[in-house]
Amino acid sequence: MIVILWDDKMYEDIYEVFKEVAEDNINRELFNHSNESAEDTIEDIKNNKLLIYTAFTGGYDSLKEPEFIDENCDYVCFTDNPNLKSDTWKIIFMEESTLDNNRKAKQYKVLPHKYFPDYKYSFWLDGTFKIKGSIREYIYKNIKANSPMLNVIHTERDCIYDEYEASKIIPRYPRAVMEEQMENYKKEGFPKHYGLAVMGAIFRQHNNPEVINLMEAWWDEIIKYSNQDQLSFAYVAWKQDFHPSVSLLYYWDNEYWAKEGKYHHNVVLPTPITSDNLRAKIGVQVKNMALGETIDLSKEELLLLINDVKGLAGYRIDTAGRIGFLNNEYSMILNSNSLKLTKPLRIAGNLVRKIKNNLYFQAIKYFKANFSSQLTIFNRIKRLNLIDEEKYSAIHPEAGNNPILHFIAKSSKTDSIETKMEYVNPLFDINYYYSSNNLNLDIDPVIHFVSDGFFKKYDFNTQTSFFVENFNKDLNKQYESYVNNRIECEIKSNNYISDSEVLTYYIEKNTPCKTDKIKVGVFLEDSFDNMNACPFIRLHIPFKRLSKSEDYQFFVYGHELLPKLDMNNIINCKLFDIIVIQRNNSYATELLKKSKKFDIKVIYETDDDLMDLSSSNPSFNYIHGNRENITKLVENADEITVSTPELKNRFLNVGYNNVTVIKNYYIDEITSLKPFENNETNFIKIGYFGTLTHDEDLELIHNVILRVKNQLAAENINVELEVVGGAVNNVQEWYKVKQLPFYPMPMVTFMKWLSKTVDWDIGIVPLVYNQFNKCKSELKYIELSTLGVPVIASRIDSYEEAIEDGVNGFLATSEDEWVSKLITLIKDPVLRNGMVNNAHANILKNYSLKSRVEQWDAVFKSLIND
Repeated sequence: MIVILWDDKMYEDIYEVFKEVAEDNINRELFNHSNESAEDTIEDIKNNKLLIYTAFTGGYDSLKEPEFIDENCDYVCFTDNPNLKSDTWKIIFMEESTLDNNRKAKQYKVLPHKYFPDYKYSFWLDGTFKIKGSIREYIYKNIKANSPMLNVIHTERDCIYDEYEASKIIPRYPRAVMEEQMENYKKEGFPKHYGLAVMGAIFRQHNNPEVINLMEAWWDEIIKYSNQDQLSFAYVAWKQDFHPSVSLLYYWDNEYWAKEGKYHHNVVLPTPITSDNLRAKIGVQVKNMALGETIDLSKEELLLLINDVKGLAGYRIDTAGRIGFLNNEYSMILNSNSLKLTKPLRIAGNLVRKIKNNLYFQAIKYFKANFSSQLTIFNRIKRLNLIDEEKYSAIHPEAGNNPILHFIAKSSKTDSIETKMEYVNPLFDINYYYSSNNLNLDIDPVIHFVSDGFFKKYDFNTQTSFFVENFNKDLNKQYESYVNNRIECEIKSNNYISDSEVLTYYIEKNTPCKTDKIKVGVFLEDSFDNMNACPFIRLHIPFKRLSKSEDYQFFVYGHELLPKLDMNNIINCKLFDIIVIQRNNSYATELLKKSKKFDIKVIYETDDDLMDLSSSNPSFNYIHGNRENITKLVENADEITVSTPELKNRFLNVGYNNVTVIKNYYIDEITSLKPFENNETNFIKIGYFGTLTHDEDLELIHNVILRVKNQLAAENINVELEVVGGAVNNVQEWYKVKQLPFYPMPMVTFMKWLSKTVDWDIGIVPLVYNQFNKCKSELKYIELSTLGVPVIASRIDSYEEAIEDGVNGFLATSEDEWVSKLITLIKDPVLRNGMVNNAHANILKNYSLKSRVEQWDAVFKSLIND
């Protein structure tokens, strides 16, 4: 029955009458009349936290809990009531003050820049109101471009002189003081009907210098004259040529806030003394002071006393026979057209708002029939938080108070996939839901999921398996619960975590995992599933072995994972005790910043001299483009780990003393040490393998191979060089290429394939003698010897240290030496066999994985105990 009595139309009809009056008042000179787009201004407000605050003293108002809580907002209440509690508002006890209770609260209203220097934007709402809807939405709908303030139009008047006439009957406003105030404003030329705003709801960019100047001037007027601040605000805005934005909103009762309690004051004439707090303070001093002593008063305190003297004089006149006159004036206001208009507006508003926000009423309005089943869909979407209602309303302002119902009825059928992606919860990947479940594009994925897909456990996200347990809990919270459980289970069962789903959520956690183990975050240069030799040998194998000690928890991030992360939202607490960053990482700056913030130790790991790379190196452009990241890593690392003594010396020479050499080693889990095999033919195959950056190194032995072939051809010995990987240009007459089955190949796959495929008699490691190669490790000596192949290598520092010339391999410097030693090995299989055996003994003694694991263990524990 209520729906019939009060529907939308009745409320809107009444509101239209109010708007006719208010729209005329909005055109006054006081206000900002710009027609520019406010899009940039709104975007900036959206990107900043909004402070919503209030204040009250002396029990004049009571704190109301909001019915609607905005995102990215803080709620603050100043009060002198020490017993006040709230679930939403942060309670701040007021400073001691000699101001009257009204001004004591008003100073927080007028001077937010003094109390909130860390916020850019604030919204003040008088304590008499209760928040009903989104304050952010109210601001976005009404703010003008580049405007630092938003007020609400006065509901009845457009002139401070008329406002004075209405205010002088209100006891808490001293009539005599206001009368003097108005006379002074007239003398200064302040015009009539300049414009009037109500000052109980104010949005401000409160640290804007223009706003600060305005607020300071306003506060001076409030102290100097009356605490009826509407009188002085228009005046100081006029003086400073300030024009706030203004909203055509019915101030007392609207969809964003509403007053609870009486709307107007009764005629009561208590003594209009406002300096009670001040007189209480100085009364004790006066009582105890000696004759001739003085009391120091501030300008504010002096003005309060002067205003009380003026106010008391006016009070005596009023009580000497003017009560009847004041009652007549009060009656005129109560019977005014404006009040007659706004009273039914308030009554209608209270009732219609209940109906307008009633879900069943809205569902009937949208769907007419089958609204019950549509409400079921609504409830599921709403509770799962599948649609961002604020974003939806920004795209579809016509949706009103129920964007989800509007979506179900209209936009689910008409919006494009791209548009839906703007407001659908990003956890719900629309494109993936369509493709993975072979849906017709005419079907809305959100409605399909809550109607059918949930029950069939259709996947909707590539990053996670199905995790939605019910319709009654926010999708984000279910995801959080799911992944937290995943992390907890993974940590309990696995000390070496490489699962991308777990890693993604862990690095974005706000709390560390509960474990007594040393937590190590490892950031590889390669993707985890396609590691080449560098990350595989230097980090993956030793850390995986070290994880078995139960002292450590490793979290291993491949390079493919980092671009998928929100870098601003990673490492928000001490998630790791140590992080290891390898070689070159484009995300190093953010990782370093967060590590320093939370006292996480940083290790920079490299096996090449990337700080001083020659422009002729094929990797120069790639490395040089990331030089800044590498430099920051080196400069900020707590420890640097390298593969060779020469590389350590490079760092020592430029002032870095925190360098540890951890040499490369033999990986027994990939392949066992293969014995030498003599093919007993006159066909000798020389082998070489390496990455696609070694054209210069191969060219070093170009003439060597040609000379060896020529010399041995006369003895009927055929020689062939076979190259795997190695050079950019694979079309050469002087060597043959052994094609990889696919590229790139992970290190473990490559070494197993190489062990089964190659049939080399001799392995060579030619390295041009330059600053970069001098830092190279003896890794190829270890790998070739493991394959049962004797090695000839260039006389570079690390190879010279590893190889005893003629015993476990050969070293060569000049072209003649290369030719001579190759021919010697080719002709002497017994020597080749002996070199392989000696190399195996050397590898087992000096290149064990166990020793490298022990080194890493010592480095980690040294940093933790530092």
